[in-house]
Formats: sequence, C-alpha cells, structure tokens
Amino acid sequence: MLQTLLTLVSDSTLSISRSSLASKNPDLSFQSIALLTFEAVLEVVIICFAGFVAARSGILNTSGQKVISQLNVDLFTPCLVFIKLAPSLSFQKMVDIIIIPIFYAISTGISFLCSKLVGKFFLLNEPECDFVTAMAVFGNSNSLPVSLTLSLAFTLPDLLWEDIDDDNSDKVASRGILYLLIFQQLGQILRWSWGFNKLLRKRSVEELNTYYNKDGTVQIITTSSVSNYSDDDNNNNNRFTVSDIENTQTITTSSAIVTTRDENDHSDDNDNEPLTITSSNTSSPRPLTPSNEDQNKFFFVEFIKSVYNSSIVQNFLRFMNPPLYAMIISIVVASVPFLQNLFFLDQESFVHNTVTNSITQLGSVSIPLILIVLGSNLYPQKDIPPASKHYKRIVLGSLLSRMILPSMILLPIIALVVKFVKISILDDPIFLIVAFILTISPPAIQLSQISQLNNIYQKEMAGVLFWGYVILTFPTAIFIVVASLEVLKWAR
Repeated sequence: MLQTLLTLVSDSTLSISRSSLASKNPDLSFQSIALLTFEAVLEVVIICFAGFVAARSGILNTSGQKVISQLNVDLFTPCLVFIKLAPSLSFQKMVDIIIIPIFYAISTGISFLCSKLVGKFFLLNEPECDFVTAMAVFGNSNSLPVSLTLSLAFTLPDLLWEDIDDDNSDKVASRGILYLLIFQQLGQILRWSWGFNKLLRKRSVEELNTYYNKDGTVQIITTSSVSNYSDDDNNNNNRFTVSDIENTQTITTSSAIVTTRDENDHSDDNDNEPLTITSSNTSSPRPLTPSNEDQNKFFFVEFIKSVYNSSIVQNFLRFMNPPLYAMIISIVVASVPFLQNLFFLDQESFVHNTVTNSITQLGSVSIPLILIVLGSNLYPQKDIPPASKHYKRIVLGSLLSRMILPSMILLPIIALVVKFVKISILDDPIFLIVAFILTISPPAIQLSQISQLNNIYQKEMAGVLFWGYVILTFPTAIFIVVASLEVLKWAR
C-alpha cells in the first residue's frame, strides 16, 4: 500500500527519525520538529526545482507541460489511485474509519464557507471565487502530510493506542497512513469531479473578464481581438448553417425530380399530373418479415442505444474521468476478496507478479511528474495566459481560505472532540496528529495539473503554490505539530 508514498517521502526521514532522534531524545524538542518539517518541505522543493530548471533551460515548455499533465491524468494517476486504494480497504476497515468521511465533510464545508466570505470581501467574480474555493477545499493530503506523519510516528512520545495489542511505532505509522489515504481518496473523488468539472472548468474569455463593481454594476473587459474573433466566428457559423440548408434542400429536391421523371417517362398521359415521390422500398414485391429472434435483437439494441443516449448516462459520462474510473475499479476489487487476494495479497500469483507490479511502476511516476510540472509552472512562461486583474487578491484569498481561516475554526473543534468524545478512532493519538496536519496543509499539488489542463489561472496557481509551499508551509507546520502535542497532553 505504501510503495509509491515511500518512494518520495519516507527513506531519508525514517532513517533520521529512528536513529538520531528516537534513540537519543524521547521528548521531541522544538529544534527536532523544525528539522523534520524542514526536511519534508525541502524534499518537495528540490524536486520542484528540477522542474524549474527544466523550464528555464527550454527542455519543458508549456506544450510539453500540458502533454505530461494529460498523460499523468489519463495513465499514471489512475494507476496510483488503484495501487493505493484497492489493497488497503476492507469492509471492517470501512466501518472503523466511518468517522473520517464525517470529518472530511465538516472540514470541507467550513473551508467552502470561508472561501465564499473571502470572495465577497475581495469582490471577486464567479470564476475567481470558484478558483479560491478550489484552493480552499482541496488541501494536500499526500506528499507533505505523509512525510510528516511517517516521521512523527517514530519520534513523538505517547502515540501508542491502548486499544491495540502490542502497539508499536510501525503500527502507528501504518494507521496514520491509512487515515491519510482514506482522506486523500475522498479528496480525489471530489477533486476530479466537482473541482475538474465545475470549480476549475474551462472558461470563455468573456466569462473570465466579467467583473462586478462596488455599486453592483457589471464591467466586461474585452479587447478588439476578442470581439473580432467572436464576430467572425458567429458570421462563419451563420454562413455555414444557411449554406448547408440550401445545399441539402437543392440536392434532395433534384434527386426527387430525377427519380420521378424517370419513373413517369413511360407515360405521356400523365404529364399534367403532379409529381409524386416514390421510394425504391415501396416497389418491392415481397416485403421482408423479420423473425421473432431478429425483432428481439433489434429491440434490445435499440433499448441499449436509448439508455446510452439518455441524459442521465451522458451526464454521468461527462462527469467521469480516468481517476474516477480507477477509484470505482479499486472499490470493486477491494470488495471482492478473491480479486483483492489475486491482485495484492497472494504475492506468488501470476497476476500480482505481472499486472500489479506493472501498475505499481506506472503509479510511482505520478507524484514526481506532478512536482516536476509544478516546478516548471513556477518559471514565468511567455506562452501562458497573463495574470488576471485580481491576481494579488486571488493568491491572498486562496491562502487565507486554505491555511488560516479554517484552522481557526477547526482546531478548537478537533481538540474538544478528541478530549470528550471517545469513540471509534477519535481515541487514537495519531488521528489527532493527522487531523491537525490536514487542517493547515497547503493546497493540493494536483490542482496545478487541473489548472493547466483546463488552461485557467495558471499564473495564479503558480503564485498560490509558491507562497503556500515555499513560504508558509515551514512556519505553519511547526506550529501545528507543537499545537497537536499540547492538545494530546491536555486530552489525556
């Protein structure tokens, strides 16, 4: 389950955690927390810097970034989702972790409300508000939280759960990763559905440049090139439509006349009669009568076509994308013990040694590519759309809605629940650590992938990720870890 995650975040931090920190100092100091946080952030920064250098040197331009992003969405990300989700789920685990969807719904709702308030305060238009909402509700639950959770599981004292027999640091780390994994998959489902199809969807130039003034009036900023393009496009469409109709009518009429005259050439007495159109099927002397079996097949095919072309099915297909298909397949495999054993548990099976290992290799490419593209987005490209009118407002509003305002509401709620509600996994100390880290984590890196695919707010996306990961992550991560330790002592 953790192969792809450990590839990026665990090797260096776990070695340091076990040897130098856990053995020498059972009480984690402020300096140790700062070191762990700095290592986790620096690992992400180094990989992003490689993408920045590739973009600066001309190896990875905007078109190349879009190709990599599309390949990642259609191939590597679905493989990553399948490998991480399918082997870790079971019916019993789904029952035990039912509290996680509730926590996710509450945190997402609070972040959503914060983003709407910020959007109104900064007078953002609808596309800008949707962008800020996407930044607020889709936090990073993968690279940075995973590295911190793995490191802290082996270094923080008093993380063992009394409900688990023979609990140890390895089991603590596994539970923390499982909590993150479920939270991440919930975010993936919402990110690639609501986020991809609504919040960060493709927008027209007019929609992006429609602003609302303080007095409520609408201001539309357009250029001559945009209006000329729209006028020409509309004129071309009109000419094409009229021409098509006229050509179709002319061809149809002449065909009917020729056919009718050919049929009436044998009679001179009918010259004054009106022309009639006859079809070749009516002249058939023996109409074919299909058998009952053929009729059943015909009705079945027509029924399948009608269901496929129905609005419900078409809306569902437009709603779906490769990562969502991978999640559905993962749930099916996890729900069938035979399939889960065939793909993952039986490591000697032919399917595991071929199909599963191949999917694992493909999935392990996803996160590094996302970070490479993220770093390349930080380099100012000349061929991407310019920044919007409210660039600074969008970046500031996104950071406030994601990392500042929701945490002021959620952190006290989490602390009180952990203190007074002793049910399910709320009594697990590592759950408190994970919940605190997720509350203040920066926006998800995959949002840059969606922004680039839909060609929307790419400069704003780069600004949000730069300030979120390079500037704010280090101090906020230190604060949240120290706060979680204090709450853990108070709850006990």
